[in-house]
Amino acid sequence: MAALTLFIFSLLVSTTIANEDFQNIQCTEKEERPAFQALPLQLDADQKQFYFHVYLHQIFDGDKKNTITAISPNSDFPKFGQISIMDAPLWSYLNQTNLIARAQGVSMQSDQKTYGWHMSFNIEFEMKELKGSTLTVMGRVLELTTPREFAIVGGTGVFSLATGQICGRRLSSPDESIWTELKILGYYTPMKKPDW
Repeated sequence: MAALTLFIFSLLVSTTIANEDFQNIQCTEKEERPAFQALPLQLDADQKQFYFHVYLHQIFDGDKKNTITAISPNSDFPKFGQISIMDAPLWSYLNQTNLIARAQGVSMQSDQKTYGWHMSFNIEFEMKELKGSTLTVMGRVLELTTPREFAIVGGTGVFSLATGQICGRRLSSPDESIWTELKILGYYTPMKKPDW
């Protein structure tokens, strides 16, 4: 038994790698490029700015409902764990005459002490010039406070590599729906798309 223990100990000692061996590891570059590659940022990129002033309209009841509660695990204040799904229009005016885009995503009641919601959604553009382009948005909403702020964390189509900020404020509404005024300001970098 002592011989077996001594053998295992010597095996462990012989296969132990010193920290300095890790520090001396060098990467050799192959002539072929890998499928993924990180390159230095080119500071002369053709970055462009965009701005939208729109109105989000969320409807919770009736035939035109566009925001629903998908999960509501409890009825305690503040309904921690509640998840809502939305597919709500973004209008250029409060009179709903010009549809700019749709906000599609989820809201999650993630605060155990107050009405604090985490929101993640895509702005899917409907206007002809931007059809199929999107902005990806994330942020926190305190239901009873204003203003609210979201981060633009990405984009597709026209808005490739988008970053920016959305500032919003809840407006008064004559019914149970919610109108939110949004000012969207950001930057994007046009990218060459693959030929396929």
